Amino acid sequence: MEGTSKKTDTKLAEKDKQKAAKIASNKAKSGKPKKGTSRRMTVMDEAYFLFIGHYKDEHFKKYPPLPTQRVISKELRLAIWKKWMDMSDKDKAPFKKRAKENRANGCVQL
Repeated sequence: MEGTSKKTDTKLAEKDKQKAAKIASNKAKSGKPKKGTSRRMTVMDEAYFLFIGHYKDEHFKKYPPLPTQRVISKELRLAIWKKWMDMSDKDKAPFKKRAKENRANGCVQL
């Protein structure tokens, strides 16, 4: 690099190191991924998605959706979430078992 001194290059390198260290320490403090980053789905995540499909099918048998309805309503999503949270581990076991089997076969519920 012409026009810059060794001293200036060294200062810039130190600033970059300090910035990287600060970012790393912030990540360590928060303990969770930053917004916009992805994480790997767990077996429980997959089990919950299987439960959503099961519950949605039961619900739509009782109350057929409108032809234009493609997504489930916010109220239905909240009802499904509450039901999942109220379920015991014994009740969640079949969904967890299917999720493990799917994962072993290379199928991941999306």
